[in-house]
Amino acid sequence: MNSRERFLAAARRQPVDRTPAWMMRQAGRSLPEYRELRSGHTFMEMCHRPELAAEATLQPIRRFGMDAAVIFCDILVPAEAMGLAVSIEEGVGPLLDPPVRTAEDVEALRDFDATTATGFLAEALRLVRAELGEERAMLGFCGAPFTLASYMVEGRSSRNYETTKALMLGQPELFDRLVERIVDNSLGYLALQVEAGADAIQIFDSWGGSLDAATWRARMQGPITRMVRATQDLGVPVILYVNGCSHLLEAMVETGADVLSIDWRVDPVEAVRRTEGKVALQGNMDPVALFAPPDAVRREAQRTLAAFEGAPGHIFNLGSGILPKTPLESTTALWDTVLPERG
Repeated sequence: MNSRERFLAAARRQPVDRTPAWMMRQAGRSLPEYRELRSGHTFMEMCHRPELAAEATLQPIRRFGMDAAVIFCDILVPAEAMGLAVSIEEGVGPLLDPPVRTAEDVEALRDFDATTATGFLAEALRLVRAELGEERAMLGFCGAPFTLASYMVEGRSSRNYETTKALMLGQPELFDRLVERIVDNSLGYLALQVEAGADAIQIFDSWGGSLDAATWRARMQGPITRMVRATQDLGVPVILYVNGCSHLLEAMVETGADVLSIDWRVDPVEAVRRTEGKVALQGNMDPVALFAPPDAVRREAQRTLAAFEGAPGHIFNLGSGILPKTPLESTTALWDTVLPERG
């Protein structure tokens, strides 16, 4: 099997010759060649310039040879296309202006045509596919409704999502309208990526784990299910990632996603039991483990692979994105262990 065949077979719970592997946020973050590429450009400029986004996407593939390339972009690109000013500042994180907190704010958002408003992403995907050929899988992605809504309401990253949860609980119809608008616009954005050659789509609910299971099921499961089904109708598998998802596994299965990506807090054996073979599983090595010496990283990688043995489809990944200051020698040790052809 080549990497693309291996990845797609695992996502569909079909037999593979070895566990396919990639890493969240592998496009950039910790590589010296990425830091050189990024020099002199803002993060959002990198997203908007297809040649830069494609290069950032391909750098880790050239260095390590993972089975899948995830396109370099940001989950806030749709928020920008909907009319918000988005900037990402060093030491601060994303800033969105103006925050969306009233009915007037929600209705002032733009519905965007993905081809014209985010065509740069499609072009980046086509550039990546031209280098990958048919050998490796190419992944697109978007943010889940709660995560994107939280950024839009808070106007920045948040630890507790006070304003977002207050809006969700105090003005449920208004919050649901914001979610509806996010989903409406996300569907065309995802279709654009599939049309440009993405083999699979990952939905990132980075902040969804902050909701209790009953609330996530009542308020987020329906919108995410809508995104999952619409994307599957385009012929590609969908991966659903929720950070802090140990209490949500059953609800996540009910969305119909092909793959659940689990964080490092979830016991793989427990995840296999609770998902009942209905989905493939992706994960879930602790990204902070990569700060350990290479020998320890090798042991942790082997332990992670062994923990998923017997799962009906496993894709190796971290339980969250790789951290920017991760030592290169430890990342190299990880891939030497997980990708046997490197050894």
